[in-house]
Amino acid sequence: MSALPRIESGVTVDDRRAIADWREMLASELEVLSPAQRRSAMGQAVEDTGGTWMPTGADTWGPHYAEITVGGVMAQGEDLDACIAAWIKHVVRISRADQEAA
Repeated sequence: MSALPRIESGVTVDDRRAIADWREMLASELEVLSPAQRRSAMGQAVEDTGGTWMPTGADTWGPHYAEITVGGVMAQGEDLDACIAAWIKHVVRISRADQEAA
């Protein structure tokens, strides 16, 4: 998986297309992985891009849901596996909407 560089400011239209392409590539790579491999790959993507990764809290402390933001797309789920699956679905929907709008 290729790394998406951190985006500081001044994002151009070309940058947005590159980010969208990278998200679509990551989503397609994640789809075929096992849950453990998905967590590892998404964790690396979060680290590489400056995204956020918030797992559910242990026992009674912390949030009762997981949240991930990578490549400008945020997803929530009951745990990290559900959250990653939701992120993939969001990316696919965004891609489909972009194609229909073009």
